[in-house]
Amino acid sequence: MACRLIHASVLALLGGFIVPPVAGQVRAVPDVVKPAVEDRQRPLEPYQVRMAGLLGERTALGERNRLLTIDEDLLLDGFRKRPGEHPWIGEHAGKWLHAATLTWAATGNATLREKLDRVAGGLIAAQSPDGYLGTYLDKDRWTSWDVWSHKYDLIGLLTYHRYTGHEPSLAACRKIGDLLCATFGREKRDLVKAGTHVGMAATSVLEPMVLLYRATGDKKYLDFCGYILWSWDQPHGPKILSTLREGKGVHQVANGKAYEMLSNLVGVCELYRTTGDRDLLPPVIHAWEDVVAKRLYISGSASQGEHFKEDHFLPNDDKPHIMETCVTTTWIQLCAQLLRLTGEPRFADELERTMYNQQLFAQRPDGGDFAYFNPLEGRRAWKPFGQREIHCCRSSGPRGLALAPTFLYGTDPDGAVVNSYEPGEARLDLAGGGHLRLEVQTRYPVEAAVRLIVHPDRPRSFALKLRVPPWSRRTEVQINGEAIPEQPDAGAYLLLRREWKEGDWIALHLDTRIRLVKGEPANPGKAALMKGPLVLALDDAPAVLTLNGSLPAETRPISSVSIDPAALNAGEGATLDTRPFVREWSSIYEVFACWPGGPSQPDAKTRTSKVRLVPLAVAGADNSQYRVWIPLAKPDCGG
Repeated sequence: MACRLIHASVLALLGGFIVPPVAGQVRAVPDVVKPAVEDRQRPLEPYQVRMAGLLGERTALGERNRLLTIDEDLLLDGFRKRPGEHPWIGEHAGKWLHAATLTWAATGNATLREKLDRVAGGLIAAQSPDGYLGTYLDKDRWTSWDVWSHKYDLIGLLTYHRYTGHEPSLAACRKIGDLLCATFGREKRDLVKAGTHVGMAATSVLEPMVLLYRATGDKKYLDFCGYILWSWDQPHGPKILSTLREGKGVHQVANGKAYEMLSNLVGVCELYRTTGDRDLLPPVIHAWEDVVAKRLYISGSASQGEHFKEDHFLPNDDKPHIMETCVTTTWIQLCAQLLRLTGEPRFADELERTMYNQQLFAQRPDGGDFAYFNPLEGRRAWKPFGQREIHCCRSSGPRGLALAPTFLYGTDPDGAVVNSYEPGEARLDLAGGGHLRLEVQTRYPVEAAVRLIVHPDRPRSFALKLRVPPWSRRTEVQINGEAIPEQPDAGAYLLLRREWKEGDWIALHLDTRIRLVKGEPANPGKAALMKGPLVLALDDAPAVLTLNGSLPAETRPISSVSIDPAALNAGEGATLDTRPFVREWSSIYEVFACWPGGPSQPDAKTRTSKVRLVPLAVAGADNSQYRVWIPLAKPDCGG
């Protein structure tokens, strides 16, 4: 059967969302130290990718309504007027610098660059002569969240230096690194005791200290990283790697605090890349597998009350405060690290799940806020954005979104890799030499058809690897209009090796029929519905939850609806015109459902009809109630 194709480019339609920098304006500063382990899949820099779909839209909204509007004094006053308003106030400037720098590198927004320069300059100006760049009084240094804040100083300033070449930022980072090395060590102050959560907050400085070593070549920073690993196995230490090497779950590591633990594991990935120590990677992969198998929500995040809890404990309401946005962002970082190090598509699978669902669900649709916690049923917890309102997740959320361009595509020794099908384009430097521009025309993930147009600098032979999502059981592929003979394997990369010429094109049609995901063991007797990578939700907004326009008002609460699994086999469900309700890159979907007769007809037979669902990314946007997990209909549903 011939593929159904997108014949009109959506790039022209949505080109206003992300405008890449002028060619040559941004170039990443290379590391001084070459990693000992080459990435199996090299990521792209933000300025090499143009996003023109759902992720591009949300990035543009976040840039305009969050990154550009935040009060600069709010970011810097804790450093200028010590002590700060709360113990971790110092994290926000570095988090903002990280997110805003990556975003600017992708968009080239001159106003954002001006703000970047002011915030970086203001942060550096607040540094003490000895290198201290925290928000504590001298007598309280290195307690509570002080090292943690220095971690984010380093991450923010190192990122800013990497994409701007601003040498004073690197000098400030050196001064922080020197102070940390002079303060903490085996015969010095104990780093584990300098932070919260069994020391995991303080020791998560591992990641930027590895990056500082690679940026400078100063070995004392690498030695400090070795000290951090040693400190974990002290009697009072968190024993992160040793616990995981014993095969235990992440909930059994230290006190199970998810955000801090994942931050440390991201640092271990960077240390493995830098040193090549083969003992470092297996426990990290074990932790990732443990989360995916036993602790990951269908939307792509984890945690209850900010901690990892027992196996398959996945409550849906917000009473246990589920899915902290800081955890979501750090999970994205860990998945991206493991994708780079292994090149395995399973890590890209989880990145796509998280980005199109949980990451966008946490973000208010206008881009101006990120929720702290994110229940899968109830109402959203966004608040009206104010310049003086800030918390850890409002600062972490933009970081996760800003990372998207770095893993949508990649390169490896064979050629180019496409991990997801956000419309737009990418410019890749091939490992074998030469350059490639890939153009992606699609309305994915709303629609199933994808068209990729290949623009090499000259005719070249290389492999193009296309990720076939694990949910796409039948994937149709054409090259220049001719169908390939083999059926691509779901959950793997489809390898297309040939000589590629200007204008060659590949068409994919992914199997995005609505499918039912049963809730066992965490949600017995319930199911969720997905279309492609999108988790769908019931929503009682008037524009959404109507059953053929005739559902009695007393039966409209979403708690009365159940899903008829047999009816899903009839087709993929209707996609409705949604422009009056949500933006271009979301849709409303119809499936068959059941509902009781209602209070006015207590003896009425249960009926079957259609129910409308929306992507989780927009659920609850109108302060309406929503839910993801829906009871399965009884066998006698019908009539």
